Amino acid sequence: MQCWPMRPVAPGVIPMSVAIERRGFLLPLGVSPEAEIFAVGDIHGRSDLLAALIDEAAREPKLREKRAIVFLGDLVDRGPDSLGAIDLAIGAKARIGADEAIALMGNHETMMRLALDPETPWDDAIDAFDTWIGNGGDRTVAEFVKAGEPPEDLEDMLIRARAALPPRVHAWLSSLRPSWRSGQVLFVHAGVNPRVELETFLAAPWNTPLDKLDEDRHWAWVRWPFLEHRPAAEGFSGFFVVHGHTPNDARRDASHRDQIAAFRLNLDAGSAMTGVAKMAIIRDRRAEVVSARGETNRQFGD
Repeated sequence: MQCWPMRPVAPGVIPMSVAIERRGFLLPLGVSPEAEIFAVGDIHGRSDLLAALIDEAAREPKLREKRAIVFLGDLVDRGPDSLGAIDLAIGAKARIGADEAIALMGNHETMMRLALDPETPWDDAIDAFDTWIGNGGDRTVAEFVKAGEPPEDLEDMLIRARAALPPRVHAWLSSLRPSWRSGQVLFVHAGVNPRVELETFLAAPWNTPLDKLDEDRHWAWVRWPFLEHRPAAEGFSGFFVVHGHTPNDARRDASHRDQIAAFRLNLDAGSAMTGVAKMAIIRDRRAEVVSARGETNRQFGD
């Protein structure tokens, strides 16, 4: 285990250390032979943990022709520095010497974009905004909406948030993808539904209004049909799935070995509560899970 100094995450917060732990696994299916992939799980505003993971990736020697970094979604909300996490993700390609950087949309970015995108019908935007701020989005909004006169109501608050959204954040939200693939490995935020044909499932629109959403049929929201499934030797329609969304499989005894036996790897370590974030370095069928462990969010007022 190694320890690295963490970057300050908020004014007045005393920097602590972030411990880095690494553990290797063999996957049943692999990424493209010429590629090395850095897949980053849910961050939820913990820019300190993300900075430690990106710095660890930057120190990693390049062993394949092509290097890519993939963010699995939910960089924002609940933690103290969502905008800092976004900025780190935007700069990660240059920082680690990657040929490509891919940012996937998580369910939190889905709520955020539904609320803040001017093209969203107003009633759908208000519903998404209400749901988003009730699920940690209030912390993100507070980072870019200046304090002043209290908003008159939810609609006034949304108008102010749309007007204050930094252009770089708007551009980043617009760039997010539903999924990405390398070889026989599929990267997606929440997972897949084994009862729905894969291409149909991954084609679900990101902007489905929340009141019409069937979570089991959406790549940013699905849980139990995916987590409880035990596929045969071909995996999920021929793919191994790297995902996040459900912290530690909602279990105390979550095991990466058990997940891998079920053709998936969950990189959501519950950073919003545990102070742990994860990244997988994947070459061929070999995966090394890197864990960054810092203070819990209680230090930041949660």
